[in-house]
Amino acid sequence: MREGAGFSLPELLVAVIIGQLVLVGVHRVFVAGLSTHNTASLQAEVNRKAQVALDDLVSLLRSSSGVVEGDSDHIWFVDQDGNNVRYWVSDGELCCYRDVPKGSYSGGAVVASNLSGILFQYYDANDQPAATASEAVKVAVELTVERAFHSARLKSAAWLRNR
Repeated sequence: MREGAGFSLPELLVAVIIGQLVLVGVHRVFVAGLSTHNTASLQAEVNRKAQVALDDLVSLLRSSSGVVEGDSDHIWFVDQDGNNVRYWVSDGELCCYRDVPKGSYSGGAVVASNLSGILFQYYDANDQPAATASEAVKVAVELTVERAFHSARLKSAAWLRNR
């Protein structure tokens, strides 16, 4: 064989196969990275919406005239404008009703989704668990967000100003 005559057919085939294997590997890494980015972006958006809803709930609680009725999974209070406000989780959605009759915990406006639960805790002036929700001067709220094998707990608390 002469010097500089070029590559033989088997050498070219081996080079093409190796090149294709490298391209397949790079493609898989790219697709995996894109999938991870999309999943993380969706989860961040779900967490952000839940955090906004939690912040709104806590803000309303701070200016409320007190808790009318509550348990670990729902709350009813009167906001500063005299509106009856209720929050609860139903089928993975944080629901809110305003100005509705007592006892209605169905339907409502959805303010956040992908929630597996909500936990309300009621405290007295000594920061001890209150005997009843209506005696509470502080309310702690915990939302549990779940989506695609990811779970996050968002917590906040409000001292009721008008109590």
